[in-house]
Amino acid sequence: MSLSRRQFVYVASLSVVANAASPSLFAQDKAQAASETITDEGSATLATLSLRDFEGLIGARFSISLSGRSLGKVTLIAATAAEPVQGRALEVFSLRFRGAGGTLPQDTYLMEETSLGTFPLFLVPEGPRGSAHPTYVATFTRFADSASNSPIAPSE
Repeated sequence: MSLSRRQFVYVASLSVVANAASPSLFAQDKAQAASETITDEGSATLATLSLRDFEGLIGARFSISLSGRSLGKVTLIAATAAEPVQGRALEVFSLRFRGAGGTLPQDTYLMEETSLGTFPLFLVPEGPRGSAHPTYVATFTRFADSASNSPIAPSE
């Protein structure tokens, strides 16, 4: 059985339309799955954590998951305060984690540690891709005292 030119164009057009629609369907499923795993309680836990909480956990292993799928563990290797921003009462610090295996893409992961509980954390890979021990960074920038959001005088 041979295919006419008209039938071929029709089937090809359907394939193109189906292929174009598929990513948006999957993206919606992924967004819904992610929102189901990040709870208000987890976000509240993250809001109360400070640099001091993480400094005592250097060397600790955190379970990491995405959309309900466990991705293994990462190790906290550094918790570092950043230079304060002049004129603002901001708390700025970063966390560095070391993984094992393949590099995970930039995303918001669900992190779990025994003493801290479960909370969402946006991780960004750093360093060369394909490393046997990839590293990731999470940066916190927020008002140092949420009760007082007024600017502070710059130091000289």
